[in-house]
Amino acid sequence: MIQKIVLYTLFTLLSVSVLTQSCAALSSSGGGEWAHSEGITISERSGQDLVNYQVLVVLNNSNFNFSAAKAAGEDIRFSSGDTQLKHWTEEWNSRDATARIWVKVPYIAAGGSAGIKMSYGNPSASDVSSGLSTFELFDDFNGPNVDFGKWDQYYTGGGETDITGGMLKLIVPKFHPEDVSQVKSDDKFPVNSMLVTRRKKVTTGEDSRGPVIEQGFVDPNNEDRNQVIVRTELENETYVAWVLENERGNARYFSKDLASLDVPENTWYTTGVAWYVEDELGRVAFFRDGVRVSSMDLASTEEKNYVPLEDMKAYLFASTYSDVSKNMGYAAFDYVYVRKFVSEEPAVVMAAVAASSDEQDSESAPVPVKINITLPDGKINAIRIFDTAEYNDSAIADLKASGINLVMLRVGPENIWSLERFVKSAHDNDMQVYAMIISDREDITEDSSASFMGTISAVVDYNDKSLAGFDGISIALNPCSEDAEEACEDNLMLLKEIRETTGNTLPVAVDIPSSYDRSAIGDVSDYVELFVILTYDARGESLDSTDEIVDSVAAKMGEVRAAGGDALISVAVDDDFITDENVYELLQGLQDYYAQDSAFMGTGIVVYDDYINYTEVPDTTDKSSSVPGFGIVLSITALLALVFLTGKR
Repeated sequence: MIQKIVLYTLFTLLSVSVLTQSCAALSSSGGGEWAHSEGITISERSGQDLVNYQVLVVLNNSNFNFSAAKAAGEDIRFSSGDTQLKHWTEEWNSRDATARIWVKVPYIAAGGSAGIKMSYGNPSASDVSSGLSTFELFDDFNGPNVDFGKWDQYYTGGGETDITGGMLKLIVPKFHPEDVSQVKSDDKFPVNSMLVTRRKKVTTGEDSRGPVIEQGFVDPNNEDRNQVIVRTELENETYVAWVLENERGNARYFSKDLASLDVPENTWYTTGVAWYVEDELGRVAFFRDGVRVSSMDLASTEEKNYVPLEDMKAYLFASTYSDVSKNMGYAAFDYVYVRKFVSEEPAVVMAAVAASSDEQDSESAPVPVKINITLPDGKINAIRIFDTAEYNDSAIADLKASGINLVMLRVGPENIWSLERFVKSAHDNDMQVYAMIISDREDITEDSSASFMGTISAVVDYNDKSLAGFDGISIALNPCSEDAEEACEDNLMLLKEIRETTGNTLPVAVDIPSSYDRSAIGDVSDYVELFVILTYDARGESLDSTDEIVDSVAAKMGEVRAAGGDALISVAVDDDFITDENVYELLQGLQDYYAQDSAFMGTGIVVYDDYINYTEVPDTTDKSSSVPGFGIVLSITALLALVFLTGKR
């Protein structure tokens, strides 16, 4: 049996952004031109790198001319460089000159800032606001039934769940005391998340207190085990309390009445439950209509560690009281979303930008914004696939069930369109797919760079026309070369050419071979999203234990951290890896060891026989047989190839 080999992938987020790029890059326009634009500077204040962070942009009559935009803000667009950003309009009131818009910003460096642009003033533009694209979880309940792709529902006795008029109702029993109605998300979310709902309480029976309502996060398998829940009770919801439990810390906490919502019955309002880490301890916060309720702020201590830090699911619940009330009523939810959260939210400052300006002086240019490649749960589990012949829909579903959330798929101009069905099936299973561009061992020539860029162009053309586009690019080149300095320069040029050809819209992952020992990762980190550190090579040398891998990649990981990059580790396995417990033990060992390492983004696997068939390196190191500029491209290749491979199992 071939040894299990781990390949470590480092992934760095980057995308060069210029605030004043032309509005022509904006998509889904419906035609027309944008007459106005505003520059927005977003400053990070929590001391953490923020990736794909949802930033709130608040508009009012002091910073925005509502008469210059469409009546409902349908023409609002946000961009970073020539990349349009996802956004969702939570509120737009032209009459009162107020608006709240959430924008998904790819990257904000800890203590730094990012620049984006807001464009408007296009009467022909259609609405592209999308909560589904902006948040980690979003549901506005517009379907006829509860979306079983998002929620598990549960009720007892006379409890019911109902979707009516774009509203989710959790109805409590008419005749059965102490019965419940609840929904729990299918997806799990990490700490530093916030669950927000727009809700109301409706009393339909004799008891004016209405139902008890709970909202928060619970353990994926047993909601009574780990909990971060806010419970509201009594008429007008005047009793608000926490229910907190950390099974690992063996601590449970029920607060007394800490706040009063005092919301009249049948009145819409928003509530938010935030769950986050500060000083290595769990903390919680509660928001009403977007304003933090300070009396609800609570933090664990080392002695009373009652806030869990494990991944949990979003949770909504309604019940009767324990004293046999009749027909309590229901809790109604207009929309629900989960977003990322840090205790000190980014500061947002707007400044006018000339609409006709295509350039910006260097002093006011924003810092580079990297393309985000992080999967929803924050980590990646990836697999490299060289041939899709054996992967039908059932096999793809098996990959998903085994924890894979990113596929690196070998692509060439000759086969790219034959892969569309595979890519679509992977997307249907919530897996991302990277186009893996790799030079065969028989095809290492001086023209490899041109051939490589030809494949990049084919990927871009495919994405423009296909129903199932690639989510990123993975580069795996063979090592060269005698002149390392020249190689680095060539690789930088190649990476810049990749960015230009792709329009700076696709994340790039680059392989770092096990033999790579030059401290050049920092030189290329601005052009790649993910460094993939290999712990095996095409000549059969491999590592098969956590300790060996950790020792082998320590220096490379240090270079990645110093460059502000991200990393991924993948395992070389036999083709029976799905049922091999040793594979998962090795992956879990790496996950555990690097759990506190901000540069570590996850793990991946490759079937070793497939790998050596495509990537065996010739014995010669003669410059004429090497890939031009491979030194840096190789490290960049690792980044590109495994950017999405670190999905958390």
